[in-house]
Amino acid sequence: MNNQSNHGFPPNIDPQLFAWLACAIGSACVGDYNSNEQNSFGNWLILVGQFILTTAAQQQLINGRNRSHNTGESWNSLGSNNNQEQINFLINAVNDLKQELENLKNQL
Repeated sequence: MNNQSNHGFPPNIDPQLFAWLACAIGSACVGDYNSNEQNSFGNWLILVGQFILTTAAQQQLINGRNRSHNTGESWNSLGSNNNQEQINFLINAVNDLKQELENLKNQL
């Protein structure tokens, strides 16, 4: 695959039009398919999108690390003064989710 942007796809068109085109294509793809076939095809399309997003995210990660390395800043020290605060926030969020799941479980 070509890593350089050639501005071919997606085209430089109005973002709302681009979204509406996706709606039209999605509607056309439904056609005469039953719900099982639609579900299978829709999940396949989502997997294609996830693959594209995962590849792009990994490339962004590598680029960010290389950029930090080139500036002399360690990529894992970015925002390190705020790491403990972020860790505490995530721990609290996980605990909140556990409590919410326990509440839902008790309601069943």
